[in-house]
Amino acid sequence: MPSHTIHIDEEKYKKHISGMHKNNTWSLCVGAGICRNILPDWFELTRRIVNKTFKYNWDHDTFKENSELMGFGLDAWIQGSLNHHVNIDKGTKTSFNKILETELYRDLLNEAAKNKLDVQIKTFFEKPKSLNKKDMLRVYDFFEKRYANTTLIQLVKVLVEDPDNISLPQSIITLNADSLLYSLLILFSIKQHNAGKTSFEIPEEKYRKITKPYQTWGNKIPIFHLHGSISPSINDKILDNRDNLIFLEDSYNQIAGSMHSWAQSTFLYTAQNNIITFLGLSMSDSNLRRWLGWTATNHSLELNKNAKNPVITLRHLWIKTEQKDKELQKFSDVSLHHLGVKVALINSWNTVGKSLLHILEY
Repeated sequence: MPSHTIHIDEEKYKKHISGMHKNNTWSLCVGAGICRNILPDWFELTRRIVNKTFKYNWDHDTFKENSELMGFGLDAWIQGSLNHHVNIDKGTKTSFNKILETELYRDLLNEAAKNKLDVQIKTFFEKPKSLNKKDMLRVYDFFEKRYANTTLIQLVKVLVEDPDNISLPQSIITLNADSLLYSLLILFSIKQHNAGKTSFEIPEEKYRKITKPYQTWGNKIPIFHLHGSISPSINDKILDNRDNLIFLEDSYNQIAGSMHSWAQSTFLYTAQNNIITFLGLSMSDSNLRRWLGWTATNHSLELNKNAKNPVITLRHLWIKTEQKDKELQKFSDVSLHHLGVKVALINSWNTVGKSLLHILEY
């Protein structure tokens, strides 16, 4: 395997990447980028929360300009919004989480309402198998027709493939607060299982959503929600795990300052024992970089104990598209080497599903 940047879709790398995970234990780590064009990205979500809380009307450019002037991270903007909501408006963290929920899912639910599917979509998030056959197929068609080219739907189609044909991950780590990935995996698995059949049945789940440290997953593939989980509520009935959300600056700081948080322990174990493929991430998260740095250092020390010449290994993959600027790409190529991560380029996010199959097919 080349030690530096690879291009998954280029012919010259084919022999290196074909089935590269076949004989390796690997995990998938996903971020907000996989939900692009379905849910707002972090910047847009933060802008909406600030506008809602402070009753501003900042557009994208205004918020960008003000963010640069303040120099605050997005988590600090959300923290400031909570401070105002609680200290000035006399709200609660519960009512603030409702604002977060509303702004996160507003676009998706508005689109669903146009098709008289808003109630079904809300149910789908936390209880997808409770939908009847008719509603389940309607929800499937809703996502398939509108979002087929998104990274999330392409990823789901790969992950519901027959494990005899591709190497499925041992685990999935998501830094997203939504549970779209898990719910869509159930929905698409059911659709695939019943394709061409006259009867309709619910197959056994391959995946299990994990939001708390005491949950178990048996023979399922766990989807660890390290930043908690929030879903649309139905008639104000909350079925998710929003109490453990990590959106705020103080919650990030608590993780950073804790030696034994569940999020940290789960990620460190995964990074030490598995190859991780990162998808939909900017790799700028300070906690993520810190954890990768620790495991990369330990791994390097073990490899170089008795080595005559220094051994450098880049175990993990960061899937991304190529930078338009060649000088910026040259920097990007080596930017994560100290964290044990190499860049894996793809041609386009519109074909990321095919790119993933290149490294996962047997």
